[in-house]
Amino acid sequence: MKILKLLLFTFLISSLNISAQNGYKKSFALKRFLKKTPWTFNIGGHVVDDDGNPFSDLFNVSKSWNFLPFPSRISVDAYLKNGWSAQSEFAYTIYKPGKEINNHEIKKSYSFFSADINARYQFNKLLGEIPWFSPYLAGGLGYTYNPSVGANYRSTATANLGIGFNFWIYENLGINLNSMAKFSMILKNTNYLHHSIGVIYRYKRSMGNRPGRIGNRYSFLKSKF
Repeated sequence: MKILKLLLFTFLISSLNISAQNGYKKSFALKRFLKKTPWTFNIGGHVVDDDGNPFSDLFNVSKSWNFLPFPSRISVDAYLKNGWSAQSEFAYTIYKPGKEINNHEIKKSYSFFSADINARYQFNKLLGEIPWFSPYLAGGLGYTYNPSVGANYRSTATANLGIGFNFWIYENLGINLNSMAKFSMILKNTNYLHHSIGVIYRYKRSMGNRPGRIGNRYSFLKSKF
């Protein structure tokens, strides 16, 4: 009996030790990822074109564009490898009375919210490195909350596809332009376009950057395509 208890005690201690080692390895791997990964933070404004005809009458600002006069979109991008990065974003706006939403004119205000996770591929890997200009293709999945379509269909998942451009004024500070088509996975909800512009800041701890450092300013006229 004593031998059995000793074996059980030894097994328990060994299991706890292995668990602690695995936890330490996972924690170390996470810290290493956070330290080595270049991060790009984005804050700015956005426009939601949700009139029910996303690929026609694109510049009908008064009836189709929904936006707020202050920053209402944030995103974070983690560069991975070989031109690929992972990006997440959150956006909020208000649909105001008189706007064309899902093929009908709304009579009152509605809150709009979206959250997305996308993969991005930077074309510089194919076109050659241009220090101040970085075009990319993006695709992923998202969630949209839009109560204007009715209580039963206010939430929907979306499939996303779009393009964007980063214009770096300084090494770590620039402007982002992004345009995304979002395809609803619920038939009652229409597809819509989501455009944005924002200020971006890049933080690369592995390259010795300290928070707040913007780096040298690019001279666009000297850069070559």
